Amino acid sequence: MSHDSSYKKFFSRADMVESLVRDFISSDLADELDFTTLEPMPTVFQKHGQRERRGDLIWRLQWRDGSPCLLAILLEFQSTIDKKMLCRLMEYATLFLEQTLDDDKSKGLTLPQILPIVLYNGAKPWSAPCVYGELSERERLAYERGIWDFKYHLIDIRHLEESLVDKAKGISAWIFRFERAANVQEMERLWRVMFRALKNPTYENLRQEIIIWLETCILPVRKISGAKVVVERLKEEEKMTVVTPEMDDWTLPYINQGIRQGRAEGEARGRAEGRLEGKLEGERIGEAKGEARERIQVVYRMLAEGFEDGLISKLANVPLIEVQRLRLQS
Repeated sequence: MSHDSSYKKFFSRADMVESLVRDFISSDLADELDFTTLEPMPTVFQKHGQRERRGDLIWRLQWRDGSPCLLAILLEFQSTIDKKMLCRLMEYATLFLEQTLDDDKSKGLTLPQILPIVLYNGAKPWSAPCVYGELSERERLAYERGIWDFKYHLIDIRHLEESLVDKAKGISAWIFRFERAANVQEMERLWRVMFRALKNPTYENLRQEIIIWLETCILPVRKISGAKVVVERLKEEEKMTVVTPEMDDWTLPYINQGIRQGRAEGEARGRAEGRLEGKLEGERIGEAKGEARERIQVVYRMLAEGFEDGLISKLANVPLIEVQRLRLQS
């Protein structure tokens, strides 16, 4: 399964589209939309013998107040920077509007409004223009005078602000967290937290699709040694009994905070890290050091909150004896 096809499958879910708009575009806009009316639209355009144009995903939905004008969400998935993306989306939008006029003329529908969104997961920051007025100084002046107003919303997944991802509560944010994970240990910890957050049976297929996506698209590209073993561990996690619901709210913030502080700090807690590094058999030395710092930060914060050693050991994936030693040193 390719990366694009995986994203098309993920964002064929109405709840995934809603969380994307609510968490990463505008919560106010999301409140105005009725996501139960989401309707997939054709993404292949061909007119008057011209060559075929093919978009990624288009949804059409209604406003919550029942207004006659609809909204069309154009989703494009990118792993590389496309300097012509603005022109492509303008073309898709025009073709879609023409198609809407042809299809709905007898119904007397008002033309839908367009919300173009680009989801980009490349390593380099996105550098192509998102607004027509950014193309040149002359075009910017034309844009300000209202000659043409067109822009798309960019979600640069690997370069989003940490705080924006941390506070996102929708299911699309889990995909982004996996994309941003620095190593396989972060992916495994994120999986455990996501499993608790998405423990409802309605998410079972989504969790399985994420495992396939990690197995076929993420781990091979990152060239992580022992990727098959990692996937098998995730599959085993899928079968585990879920921890109590009250754990959901605090676990992810602790892991996020621990990861960030672990990356930033140097050789703090050196003796404790050395013992923990010894437990991480088979891992590369550099990854083991970063992993040790991250886990230790998570353990210290849980200790400060008064959690029991056994629960900390299970959630942070740290041997019980190490948790006990860290408690004595804290």
